[in-house]
Amino acid sequence: MNHSAAGVAPPLARTRFGNLTADTIGGFLVFLIAMPLCLAIARASGFPPIAGIWTAVVGGIVCSRLSNSQLTIKGPAAGLIVIVAGAVVELGSEFGANLPDADRAFLGYRLALGIGLAAGVLQILIGSLRGGRLTEFFPLTPIHGMLASIGVIIIAKQAYEVIGVAAPKGAGPLGLLAGLPGALNHMNPEIAVIGGVSLLILFGLPLLPIPGIKKVPVQLVVLAVAIFMGMAFNLEHRHTYLFSSQFFGSDHAAKF
Repeated sequence: MNHSAAGVAPPLARTRFGNLTADTIGGFLVFLIAMPLCLAIARASGFPPIAGIWTAVVGGIVCSRLSNSQLTIKGPAAGLIVIVAGAVVELGSEFGANLPDADRAFLGYRLALGIGLAAGVLQILIGSLRGGRLTEFFPLTPIHGMLASIGVIIIAKQAYEVIGVAAPKGAGPLGLLAGLPGALNHMNPEIAVIGGVSLLILFGLPLLPIPGIKKVPVQLVVLAVAIFMGMAFNLEHRHTYLFSSQFFGSDHAAKF
């Protein structure tokens, strides 16, 4: 059936503009959730923090309006830190060897932005040529395995943040998971309470038998509660905790 002749908008147009409210809310929530991670990844990649903020804005708010896909995932990828940071260092050293350290790092950042722009243009060209069809030649099993491994890596690293302990540097995902029980001996009680309450809200709120509860953005509730609890615990100041040796089964008291 010819939609134009019948005076009916094509399905693509109805999908793009018919879900404006849902896409806007979803994109805004992605922006809020991804912004802290975008800031961290920007710093780790050798980029200024403002680059992380703009990445969260573009990925969460702008891309949700430009894409006509019903399911779109846009967010920071910690796995690219090594590649991006390496590009910043190598490009800065190659083209600014005689510059001071700060100027050399900034030059590497600008050159890395140029590479990112070229990669974006290449993606647009591939999309215009319907190059996405090439993905049909690849089985889904490796993709599912990759996504599952990313989930394990994120859980292994963020579990330390939930209890207020710095993750061991240089440890792999399995090493992080193996060291997690021992890290509980050094947890920050207040941060652990905030993390536990946040997880309880995240997984428990949608299960409550309350009409319309699933329409409430649970991630935004978690952020609001966590911020309020952080202010109540006065986390801006350094805290010291003394636990008895019997509590941990060791010969020395733990101090944090």
